[in-house]
Amino acid sequence: MRELKRRDFIKLGSVLAASAGMVNAFPLTSPTPMSKPSQSKSIDFVYDGLHLSPKEYTEILFKLADEGKIKPDYYSNGGIVEELEDKLAKWLGKESAVFFPTGTLANQVALRQLAGTNKRVIVQAESHIYNDSGDCCQTLSGLNLIPLGADSPTFTLDDVKEVIHKTESGRVKSPVGVISIESPVRREMDRSFGFDRIKEISAYACNAGIKLHMDGARLFAEAAHTNRRPSQYAEHFDTVYTSLYKCFNAVSGAVLAGTKEFTKDLFHVRRMFGGGMPNVWPFAAVALQYVDNFIDEYHSAWKIAEGFFILLEQNLDFKIEQYEDGTHIVNLVVKNTDPKKLVDKLRSRDITVMNPRDGKIPIKINPSLNFTSAEELAGIFTDAAL
Repeated sequence: MRELKRRDFIKLGSVLAASAGMVNAFPLTSPTPMSKPSQSKSIDFVYDGLHLSPKEYTEILFKLADEGKIKPDYYSNGGIVEELEDKLAKWLGKESAVFFPTGTLANQVALRQLAGTNKRVIVQAESHIYNDSGDCCQTLSGLNLIPLGADSPTFTLDDVKEVIHKTESGRVKSPVGVISIESPVRREMDRSFGFDRIKEISAYACNAGIKLHMDGARLFAEAAHTNRRPSQYAEHFDTVYTSLYKCFNAVSGAVLAGTKEFTKDLFHVRRMFGGGMPNVWPFAAVALQYVDNFIDEYHSAWKIAEGFFILLEQNLDFKIEQYEDGTHIVNLVVKNTDPKKLVDKLRSRDITVMNPRDGKIPIKINPSLNFTSAEELAGIFTDAAL
């Protein structure tokens, strides 16, 4: 299979610009390992990864093409896509993995295939699958989603047992086929479902013959935060999905991992749903550059964040609140300053932060903090509060 050179995709610049979005980010030096550029232009507290600008994204592709490192795929199969699939399968401790264009499709296909004729699926009430997928599981795959744990990132084993009891005692037997767990949970400020609770529910489900799927869109961020390997989470599930654009900076894409038996013909299902894209090497090539280094880069960023928190709280106008079950999001409480005005001032200084929620400013830690220092951050925040 031929390797792509620079001339093969100069024409893609406008396409990449449209898909990546115009974002102020950092000048690119080397995609892996990441190093501090000489002049950082923006600090980010919003995204899970670096959220590369179109220019940076294209520069990575140019570099990889010039080095002969991009082997094109054919309808999302083979080439550098297969390299990425193999890489993430190893990280997740699974036998095999398959590329999907979106996490929404990866999640639906996982539940569809695992459920078989047992169409009832337990999900979190606040999960992406239940709230943000347009009823695709119900409409396209005939699944019956049973939401548990409203207004919480989790549900309990007792919650599961109650549902199982109802399904077994009904006039018409309708067994639960799958339990799906998202962790961390985006709608709950990326709070964790809980590793011990995952193990408990997994053990029960295995004994009951119920399949398990993990929506691990941000699994690598949680694993880094808890000092566990992604595979330590994934071993408790039959299948696990993780995103390519959240932590690994691709403009789109997902990977669904499981056994070889599960994945061997999955490309047919992917294509049936319109997910067999002719070429996805621009997604896979960039993601592949960041997979191996994300956890180390996150650990480094978190150390900077901890120093930033300490320095910031020396000013009595600031307080950092961490969630007991949180991962990479904390809340910044500001006294004597309108949080919205502080956000506007920070953005004028090229610091991207989320809008205030209930008077608090959510702060998401990610590897972009490696391009700055705790002292620099604390100084900018303090000045902006004046």
